[in-house]
Amino acid sequence: MRVAPRVALSPEERSWIARRSRSIRAPGRRARIVDLAAMGLTDSAIANELGVNRQTSARWRRRFLEGRLAGLDAIDPVPRRGRIPEETVQAIVRATVTRHRGDRFAASTRRLAEEFGVSHMTVRRVWESYGVRPRPFESFPPRYDAVAPVGLRDLVGLYLHSPSAALAWTLGSGPPAPGPSEIARVALAFQPLATRGSAGGERGNDAELRQFLGRLDRRLDPGLSVRVAATGLASDAAPSIQRWRVRHPRFELDLVPNFTQWRARAERELRAFERGSDRLPGGFARAEISRSLSRYIATYRTEGPAFHWIARRREIATGRGAPRLRYDLSVTGHPGFKSQPELGTVMTTEDPEGQRRRSARNVLRQYLRVRPGERVTIECWTSTLDDANAFVLETLRLGARPLLLYQDEATYWTATTEVPAASLARLGEHRRAAVERTDVFVSFLGPSDRERFHALPFKVRFRLGEYEDALYDAAAKAGARAVQMAIGRVSDASARMYGVDAARWRAELLAATLVDPRLLKRRARRVAGRLARGRELRVSHANGTDLTLRLLGRVPNRSDGTVASTPSRGNWSLVTLPAGVVSVSVDESSAEGVFESNIATSVGLAYGVGEFRVGRWTFERGRLRRFSYREGEELFSEGYSHAGEGRDRPGAISIGLNENIESSPLLEDQALGTVTFQIGRNDYLGGRTRLPWWAWLNLRGADLTVDGRPLLKAGALVG
Repeated sequence: MRVAPRVALSPEERSWIARRSRSIRAPGRRARIVDLAAMGLTDSAIANELGVNRQTSARWRRRFLEGRLAGLDAIDPVPRRGRIPEETVQAIVRATVTRHRGDRFAASTRRLAEEFGVSHMTVRRVWESYGVRPRPFESFPPRYDAVAPVGLRDLVGLYLHSPSAALAWTLGSGPPAPGPSEIARVALAFQPLATRGSAGGERGNDAELRQFLGRLDRRLDPGLSVRVAATGLASDAAPSIQRWRVRHPRFELDLVPNFTQWRARAERELRAFERGSDRLPGGFARAEISRSLSRYIATYRTEGPAFHWIARRREIATGRGAPRLRYDLSVTGHPGFKSQPELGTVMTTEDPEGQRRRSARNVLRQYLRVRPGERVTIECWTSTLDDANAFVLETLRLGARPLLLYQDEATYWTATTEVPAASLARLGEHRRAAVERTDVFVSFLGPSDRERFHALPFKVRFRLGEYEDALYDAAAKAGARAVQMAIGRVSDASARMYGVDAARWRAELLAATLVDPRLLKRRARRVAGRLARGRELRVSHANGTDLTLRLLGRVPNRSDGTVASTPSRGNWSLVTLPAGVVSVSVDESSAEGVFESNIATSVGLAYGVGEFRVGRWTFERGRLRRFSYREGEELFSEGYSHAGEGRDRPGAISIGLNENIESSPLLEDQALGTVTFQIGRNDYLGGRTRLPWWAWLNLRGADLTVDGRPLLKAGALVG
């Protein structure tokens, strides 16, 4: 009997597949095939689920395994460069958005194809590339004197060389598309010329700034207008600048007092960019881009070297300038923003308080139950080298045999810009052989700079995920007892991204691994038993929370740190530590009342990082009817508006069990007595909603009853 090969997705691949699955076109169907294959469904079951031929599901399973995400692209989504003249593409775009007639649509793919001498599929790919669609029939003529609301659309340029600065972006009210209705706006700040040289002369940064404006002028489409804000510059103080303005009439001049106020101005404009109504092309979230760029500008060292950046023509046309700027600032690591760590960081084993050693000892003895003579493989990165060394020492004390696999993070980031991603994704056979012969496998999640990792292009991230897949597959083949240490997420950069203190974050994660797994197991068994047998669940709190949910007897998921004694390839899993939470999917058609959070977090929904405070959801007849946030409502609304059917349904509820967790990002739900309520996707917990989007709120100090009997009282476990 032939068995379809297994499909394993990295977290980044799963994120990309979930976003692509929203499309009703062919690429979305291919992504759904891979998603179901990753859930363990056979080709026949996938064919029945999606209404396709079995050979179709088998073909796309095979193509994904052979080429990963690149294998799902049967054709280029946009016309290949050189195949169609650029002026023809622009003419198609203009004809699509400007023509009117009395039919339902202003134009059709075949009509435009006949007019411009291309295929109708080429016209459709141009529409998808530029985000345009034919205008519908209007019963009343448009008012050409009406002024559409203007919002910040995309970043196209940045210049920094203190005390001069420039930030350029396009403005508009519609989807990104080149045309005369767009406005490019540049905010500048520089000191009076007299502070740099003789009066009326041009010195230092002024020449660089004008060169930047000249390059920006040449790069932007002729139909774009440009606005300039400057500081300390009288009309007669810089005649060269004034002459330049006369030669470039589309540049307008405003004034910003100084470099400090320019920074504040840039932050305000980036917040306006975050509030944009539509996502950037390619699935980029405006909120994350805005937060990242604000942090980089805020940390720019005024004594640093000059930074010049202008988006490429293609990026300007497709609205991809902001993601590219974030990538260049984060990955290339301009020294004015982020100092690069030296290669080969010195290893240290100092642990003044002994907490690192105690954590390693508890994990090896209590969670993994390492025995003398066993082979223990430890994988780590630069930021977790001291933690890995503690595991090496404790392994030797137990009489076992350690092997340390080390990756230098600075070298890794250099390689991502100089080495093809396919080369970085390959797992060497010598390393695979070592893991396949191990008894215990400890992995420290890395690299630790998660913001820099997520700034990599999608295709690069997906290819890099293949390395971890291969490594974990080797551990599964060996039947190794395996854990992944969440402390690998901790770094100064990640702490800034999540808005927490790095030292406190690290100390909290170490303390959380010191909890006795037997205690977590007893708590998890008690909570899971009540949730599995219950029929009605009610959560209440003095802040106004009063929510009633229905349980359907589904088996809860227990994350209590239990590692199987003799795992096989069929039941192998990578246990994440620290642990301590029980989750169960609820009835998707029943929810009544209000749930309000009292825990501030930077992660409150899938595929988004922001500041979420005091979220309040109101449910009526099983659907989310109203929502509000004291902070973070724009980010939630953005994700909610792009999610599909099922986004307003109750998904799951969980109860935390770990008394040493309080504010660790992504682990707030593990804090003892914390109730986390989730909407959207819950199929991974046995629910019926397969929506690739979910969001959650955390509440502490609540009362929770199951069938009228208390399970939590003021956040404490009872019964």
